[in-house]
Amino acid sequence: MDVLIFGGQSNMQGQTESLPPGEPVAGAFEYRHREGMLVPLAHPVGEDFGDLLLGAHEGHGSLLPAFCRAYREVCKEMVVAIHAAKGATTLADWAPSGKRYAFACEKIRAGLRAAAEREEIRKVFYIWLQGESDALAGTGETAYLSMLAAYKNALLRDLPIDRFAIIRVGYFTAEPARDLAVMLAQERAANEDADFLMLTRVCAELSRDAAFLNPLAAGHYNNAGMEEIGSAAGRALGEFARQ
Repeated sequence: MDVLIFGGQSNMQGQTESLPPGEPVAGAFEYRHREGMLVPLAHPVGEDFGDLLLGAHEGHGSLLPAFCRAYREVCKEMVVAIHAAKGATTLADWAPSGKRYAFACEKIRAGLRAAAEREEIRKVFYIWLQGESDALAGTGETAYLSMLAAYKNALLRDLPIDRFAIIRVGYFTAEPARDLAVMLAQERAANEDADFLMLTRVCAELSRDAAFLNPLAAGHYNNAGMEEIGSAAGRALGEFARQ
């Protein structure tokens, strides 16, 4: 069994236009912290914990089912997904000294225990989709890279994570240079530090195509966008995991 942890802000939390149809993903589970149990993975994902973590916005879609389905198609492993995201957060909002980080780790550790009770854990991956709020805030390339490395180092210290996998952020602001600063920082992380793994750059294209965007929430992907991003990233991680 492989455990996939999903962190970041609203495009990882899930903020699509509606609840998409579909059956639970075969061979995939989600850890629900309130119940302390694994449930079949299906939309909507996540749970609301006030200002700490949030589930899919208004009970709508996210990329998790598409990601886990594609991952399983490639590497054939049963998976447990742990949703640990919160919209409108900068990297500084995930500081290892803060309450959000501490609560996310608490939920992740409990999810790992629940997964291990069902089956031996083979791999643990942390998947990150974040950066829009840092682009809005004007966080520079070097500053973002430094904070991302510190965040990754804290996670690897506190949790048994095999790789920190990145879904590179797309365009979000009215000033593309701000978005590019975050993209370049994420590229540098993957190129300069073997703990990081770049999964996909598809968000750059989809974030400029109205066919994949939520008309009700600027800068957020619709269900079709979530399907594309999740599938591309899940296949990439599946290929890595089966090596």
